[in-house]
Amino acid sequence: MLSEIAKGDAPDRAGLSLVSVGAKGTVFFWMTTDARHCSVFYSGTASASSCSTKPDDVISPAPALNRLREGDVYSARSAYGLIIAADRETVRSLSCGDERLVVRRVRVLKTGDATRTIYGVELDGRTAGTLRAEVVRADGRHKETLPLGNTADEVTAGHGWKVCA
Repeated sequence: MLSEIAKGDAPDRAGLSLVSVGAKGTVFFWMTTDARHCSVFYSGTASASSCSTKPDDVISPAPALNRLREGDVYSARSAYGLIIAADRETVRSLSCGDERLVVRRVRVLKTGDATRTIYGVELDGRTAGTLRAEVVRADGRHKETLPLGNTADEVTAGHGWKVCA
């Protein structure tokens, strides 16, 4: 897997960080030497990777929660995976409606006095809508929302998508 990655999107000195492990494979996250973020699903017999098209080396000047990657390939289980970045804050909890989600800290990136923390989250199947987050910043705890790639309005009834509100 590393030899395939090294052909064009080699990891920086920090290497690969674990996002998700399951019976079907493993998901890793990394930053390239030119500051693009990447992820790969690796199953031993196949892999699927993708990287951002431009460098993402600027940490937001204000606290922010952002989706970096989302979809089936970002989960090692038969689930829907999400990779998020928290700039200048720490995620304490993330939920879909009343369901509290398991959040895995993947990597911490630092630039000067700013910190970006990368997290991995697995959802039970395809999910649309908005997640609720509780974060901690320098000035205390705050509530935030994180819209997923598909809104609740885009999901047609009967197609098996879970909707978070």
